Amino acid sequence: MRARAVAAVLLTLLVLASCTATSRSSRCTNGVCTVALSGEQTVEIEIGSFERDLRVGPIGPDAVTVSARGDAAELGVGDSAQVGGLLVRVDSISGQDVGMQVRRS
Repeated sequence: MRARAVAAVLLTLLVLASCTATSRSSRCTNGVCTVALSGEQTVEIEIGSFERDLRVGPIGPDAVTVSARGDAAELGVGDSAQVGGLLVRVDSISGQDVGMQVRRS
């Protein structure tokens, strides 16, 4: 009976985790990283030997907050800002999906 209870709890946790899952893809070419992500998360930006963690979130209907190394900016589509040694430009926001370009500033 205890094994069933443990299995039920684990299954519930897996189902709940899948509801809050995040995903992302990124590609860096010639010093510019194109990032597409879904859900609030931290993305590691690596441009050559330069590395930064970029926090993305909260994500609103018209703007997203990005932060790195104590700097933060709220950006709408088409906006850009320097945060933590990165230049971030938001290309799209759709629900919890965000597209952006990131380069070293």
